[in-house]
Amino acid sequence: MTQARQLDPESADLTLLQDRQVAVLGFGPVASGHALNLRDSGVDVRVGVPPDSRAAARAEVEGLLVVEVPDAVATADIVVLPTDDSTDPATLAPVLEAGLEPGDLILVTGGGPVHHGAVRPPEGVDLVVLQGIGGADRLRGEYLDGRGIPCLVAVETDASGVAWPVLTAYCQALGALRSGALVTSAAELAETEEYADEAVHREVRRLVESGFDTLVGRGVSEEVAYLATLHELKQRVDTAWAAGFGTDHVPDRAAAELPSRSAVARAAHPIEQVGRRVRALMSWIR
Repeated sequence: MTQARQLDPESADLTLLQDRQVAVLGFGPVASGHALNLRDSGVDVRVGVPPDSRAAARAEVEGLLVVEVPDAVATADIVVLPTDDSTDPATLAPVLEAGLEPGDLILVTGGGPVHHGAVRPPEGVDLVVLQGIGGADRLRGEYLDGRGIPCLVAVETDASGVAWPVLTAYCQALGALRSGALVTSAAELAETEEYADEAVHREVRRLVESGFDTLVGRGVSEEVAYLATLHELKQRVDTAWAAGFGTDHVPDRAAAELPSRSAVARAAHPIEQVGRRVRALMSWIR
């Protein structure tokens, strides 16, 4: 099995961000976490949103500098494009082309827009991906608690030759290196998310709805059918998310015949070992 490489926290050099201005475009859940965490780590941050918008009002309440998007891009060395609903990366190509210079860097918070060509760097500009693990709310909350959320990172274009050191410093300022940064690629992120959505998550919904309909069709009350399908699934998924499937992967009779708990663990599906490694990065479930 292939194991993801992690960025080395000891290699992070925050001085690489001292003379760089960061423009976070938008102020949605992801964008606000980036802007506030960077600000609190001593990075020069401005938020690119229309000055008369609600997003601008929220950013100003937090003490952040608010400027128009074209001005934010033109004065920045690093531009952050969130993939939440606060901005549409595909519409920003003319602004990026006009405002960025060689040596600047675009950071996208998801692999899809990069992999599918919605974001393309101008000549001489670096393009990187940083996707947080754990949700936008935890991005800020874990930072304030002195911890951080792990993240998935990739360098897609390294025109400057220093994209990796700058991205590592950015992860440090965001708080992500307190937990860990796993190296991936935009293609791997986009393709695995799309496959999982189609082959796993939609299938789970289909199975739950089908199970509910079948039970109700057999005369089971709707409330009991709901509890036996969706509610019970939530309980099991919560347990697996926090601690793994455990011996559920090994039939009880087979597990009873194994000589030790370690033997049971070895007989379990490989996702168990991977899950233990990944969960160890998440401070909120340790």
